[in-house]
Amino acid sequence: MTAEAAADSLAQMLADEAAKTRKLEIIFGPWWRHYAVPYEFPATLYVERSKCPYCGGPLGMHPLFSLDALAEDQSAHLDHMDPLSRGGEDCIRNTAYVCRGCNLAKGRRLFVDWLEKLNPPYRENARRLYKDKHGHAPEEFQPGAKQPRLTLPRYELSFDESVLLKLFPKPIVSGPPIRE
Repeated sequence: MTAEAAADSLAQMLADEAAKTRKLEIIFGPWWRHYAVPYEFPATLYVERSKCPYCGGPLGMHPLFSLDALAEDQSAHLDHMDPLSRGGEDCIRNTAYVCRGCNLAKGRRLFVDWLEKLNPPYRENARRLYKDKHGHAPEEFQPGAKQPRLTLPRYELSFDESVLLKLFPKPIVSGPPIRE
């Protein structure tokens, strides 16, 4: 894929994802980030930053833009800052693209434990990223039961916005999901 074709593809993906965001806002109101499945927003998450927030290294190409079999070893990885296995949400507010090495090294660690492993300048960057996305410090996360990975797309996103406004005259939630 040429650089121009990749840029066009990325621009189209971002436009499509912006439309999904508007639809999620209709359905979930201000809490939409808790309900936005990260796999539906790869371009949005990828363009958030140009380097790995954990080490400052290059993210590498997004896997969607490369058909190269070796790309997996060099591509950006989606990290759940609060691991699903420890009760973290499978949503865009809990995910960030990081380099392969950092994602594999972090594994299922709690974010507060992972911060201790990072070099000081990146520790502060990672802490800020977490607070910006979650709205609270990583120390406030309370581990819980394992959460499922949400891989199916939301069928509601296939409707036009005008239809969603009729179906959902007000948001269907009044807060974030309740974990068990």
